[in-house]
Amino acid sequence: MTDEEQYILEINDDEIRCHRPDGTMDSLSWKNLQRVEIVVTEDTPLPATFIALHGPNSTVVIPEGATNADDLGERLFTLEGFDADTFVESMSAQTADTFLCWTLQE
Repeated sequence: MTDEEQYILEINDDEIRCHRPDGTMDSLSWKNLQRVEIVVTEDTPLPATFIALHGPNSTVVIPEGATNADDLGERLFTLEGFDADTFVESMSAQTADTFLCWTLQE
């Protein structure tokens, strides 16, 4: 199991939960989701990619390789106005950058 796979996601119709290797858990309800970004950092030898889910009072940061991250990706693609092209572009980024994929439209 890789370091990233030790982060375990639970996704249901109400919320996203990220269980961290240190035993802590972060969560955000879908109704409080305001913004989705992909954050690429300049780690070596390869860039590290994270999914940042922003709510009104907290942000849940999830490594791209977390267990069940594919399920999260599929769910994010169903958000109205989600920018799939930007999401795909972010996954091949080789330099540090932040990619805005979705913002709540009020």
